[in-house]
Amino acid sequence: MEEHLLKLISLLKVIKEQQYPFHAGLEEVLRFQTFKMKYSFYFSIISLIIFSSCNTEPTVVVSQNKKTPVSIAHNFTMTYTDSTLTKSFVSGKTHYDFTNDQLNFSEFFEDVELIIYDDNKTSTIRSDYAIVFNSFRFMEFKGNVEITTTDGELLTTSQLYYDTENEWLFTEDNFEYTDKTNKIIANRLDSNRDFTDLVTGKLTGSINIAE
Repeated sequence: MEEHLLKLISLLKVIKEQQYPFHAGLEEVLRFQTFKMKYSFYFSIISLIIFSSCNTEPTVVVSQNKKTPVSIAHNFTMTYTDSTLTKSFVSGKTHYDFTNDQLNFSEFFEDVELIIYDDNKTSTIRSDYAIVFNSFRFMEFKGNVEITTTDGELLTTSQLYYDTENEWLFTEDNFEYTDKTNKIIANRLDSNRDFTDLVTGKLTGSINIAE
């Protein structure tokens, strides 16, 4: 988890320095991660990044991404090899390639689907929109986010972050998770991709559905 948190800190720093419109949700996640870990060292770093724009003038953040992509693709399917054991396929209606940008990112629109294969299970993440920060191996999904697995698990939420390198999922939004025996409704999710190490915020519903 230490590597996971440091990656978020580095990503947020670059995003804020370049005034990209992606930072607000990441700040909330970082606050949650920091308090959960209870490491004052990390909290000091995060506070420095978030609050130390020590200019007297306010920071201007654009409302939407106005950069020019190096290419645009429609009805695409792309392959990512995350490791020797894991391979991913992402598809959707439209892909904007900003790998020419300092942040090195790509945006995906409409019917976005990420399929992750390994020897143990297959996980599928669907959403209306996604962005991948290639250098950080980090993704964000927005709008009707749904995860299904070959083990019969289902997770739904409105926004989700995915650390592809560490295979870690997290969100500050409300979510609903169902497996073969339980249904969990809560805010804040912090979990590995297999859902074997799952931490939530305040529970708003928990039902045992085992017979």
